[in-house]
Amino acid sequence: MRFKLIVASVLIIIAGYSYFWFHLAGQAKSMTLDWVENSEKRLNGTKIFVGDVKVSGFPYKIIVEASSLNAVVPAGRVGNQPLSIDVPEIAVIFQPWDPKHAILVTKYFDVTQGSLNNPDLNITFDDVKTSVILDPETMQLNNLSTVTEKVSWYHGAQADPTEISVMEKAQLHLRRSIGQPLTVESYDLPINRAIYFKAENVLIREFAATILGEKADNFKIEALLHANEQPEYSVRGLSKWRDDGGTVSISSFEYGTSQSSLSLSGDVTLDENLKPLGAFDAKVVGMGRMLDQLSKNMTLPETARLILKGQAENDSLAGEVPLSISMQNGLLYLGPIQLMELPAVVE
Repeated sequence: MRFKLIVASVLIIIAGYSYFWFHLAGQAKSMTLDWVENSEKRLNGTKIFVGDVKVSGFPYKIIVEASSLNAVVPAGRVGNQPLSIDVPEIAVIFQPWDPKHAILVTKYFDVTQGSLNNPDLNITFDDVKTSVILDPETMQLNNLSTVTEKVSWYHGAQADPTEISVMEKAQLHLRRSIGQPLTVESYDLPINRAIYFKAENVLIREFAATILGEKADNFKIEALLHANEQPEYSVRGLSKWRDDGGTVSISSFEYGTSQSSLSLSGDVTLDENLKPLGAFDAKVVGMGRMLDQLSKNMTLPETARLILKGQAENDSLAGEVPLSISMQNGLLYLGPIQLMELPAVVE
C-alpha cells in the first residue's frame, strides 16, 4: 500500500511539473514573440523580425529557438546612421523560475552600419552569449551583458586583411541605474547607464597613428552616463543632453601592453559645437615610445610633431609618468602641447 502511495505521489509530481513546464514554455514563447512584435516601442524605434520559432529544453530549461533574427536600429540610437543586424540562428534560454531573465546564444552575427549596398562599417561577432534582464512591470530592457570570443570589423564594402581590426574575449555590460551613488555626489543628473567593457589581444587599426597605438594586450573602460533619459545620437538629442548638464564619467580607462600603456580617469561632456569638452588625469608607461609613434602622425601640425619627437627622447619619461589630457575650445591637449583640432561628435 505504501509503495503504491509513493508511486502515485511521484507520478503526480511528474505530471504537475510537466504541466508547469509546458505552461511556462507557452508563456515564454508568447512573451518572446510579443516582445519581438512590440520591439519598435520597447527599444525606441528598433524593429526586430524572427523566422520560424520552436520550443524545447524539457525538463530543466525553456529554450526558444528562432531560425533567424534580423533587426534594424534607426539612425540616432547608437550613431548617425542606421544599423542592420543579421543573426542566422539564435536560441533564447529561460529558467522556468525566472522568465524575466533570458540567455541568448548564437554562433555569430553581423552588424552593418549605413547602406547594405555600400556600408560604412561591417562588424562580426563570433560565439556570442548575452544575458538580458527585463523590467518585470514595463518589460523594458534593464540590464544587458554580452561576452563574445572575437569581434572583427572593417570599413567599406570590402577589406584587405591588413585593414581588419580585431578584439578577443570581449565583454560588454550595460546596467540601468536609478538614483545617485554616494561616490558621485557632485552631479545633479542621475546615472542613466553604467557601462563596462573589456577585451584582450586587441588590434585597432584606427588607433595606429595615435598615442595609443594599434596593438594592446588588454583594453578596459568603466563609465557612467549621467542623463535624465537616454539621449538620441543626433544634434538635437545630444544638445539637449548637454544643456541638461549631461556628463560621461570615465572611472577607468586602460589600454596597452607591458611595454607601453595608458590609464586615465575623468569627465567629458560636449561644448556648444558638440565637440568633446573635458579633462583627464592619466598615467603612462613607455611615454617616449608613445610620443615617438605619435610624432609620425602626418595629420598633426608640423610644430606639434617636432615637439613630440623632441619630448620622446627625454630620459625623464622612463617608468610611469603622470600626464594631463584636456579637451577644450575644440582642441586636444597632451599636457601643454596642442595636438589637434577635434571633430564634432555629430553634425
